[in-house]
Amino acid sequence: MSAIWTLLVGPLISLTLAAVLVVAAIALLWEYRRLFLANPRTLMSAEVLMQVITTCGAPGYLAAFLLAGAVLSVAAGIYSLIFNVSSYVAS
Repeated sequence: MSAIWTLLVGPLISLTLAAVLVVAAIALLWEYRRLFLANPRTLMSAEVLMQVITTCGAPGYLAAFLLAGAVLSVAAGIYSLIFNVSSYVAS
């Protein structure tokens, strides 16, 4: 039982990271939506100010970056899970 657990730890960490990134992206978009519906003009001016001061872009760009990272983490987790389980079954 211990041998299979050591093979599953890496993929589980990667999949957990993906879940955290998705939750962070959804929370960011939800807060952005809430603020936009409360007062669109104020939020748009604050967004333009953020883009002028920094090069990070709008919150939507950050959310898209987080979701892309989540997709890559899921892909890495599934690949390593398949590789680890197949190496466990083959031995």
